[in-house]
Amino acid sequence: MSSSGLGHLVAVLSNPPTTSGARTLARVELARQVLGYDTASVANIFSIATYRTGGISVSGADPAGWEASHDLLRPAIDAADAVLLAYGRQEPSGPARIHFRAQVAWIRAEVESRNLPTWSVDGQPRHPSRWQRHTYSRFPLLPFQEALPLVLTRSSPIQGLTV
Repeated sequence: MSSSGLGHLVAVLSNPPTTSGARTLARVELARQVLGYDTASVANIFSIATYRTGGISVSGADPAGWEASHDLLRPAIDAADAVLLAYGRQEPSGPARIHFRAQVAWIRAEVESRNLPTWSVDGQPRHPSRWQRHTYSRFPLLPFQEALPLVLTRSSPIQGLTV
């Protein structure tokens, strides 16, 4: 852990973007600043890029994309001093839902075994692309940058990772 802050924050997102992902990365960076961590990185619960997270229902029917994420998630969690759950609230449908739930359980076990502080937006793993909508619904008179600190909450891994 760094002496200047709280160390490294890893944001667990959904899957790689098909665009630059700049907006999502900017929001993760803002969360890092709000929470007081020195650095931040992202890791995905699913390894295959889709245009929208709904595409995971199709691409995620095969377990390979989930299993491939373990090779990236494990070192990301190993390097973390805290975890920000931000993979989204919507489960995929069909066979991908079974793999998703297994992945969430696996992440929970990894985070719990390290006793890492776990953060989310109001106790839910909301994706950064939804944070502004959520903060506006809760605090319509506050700018996003002022509302975000009010909704970033610490929770137990079990609470934040349940689906």
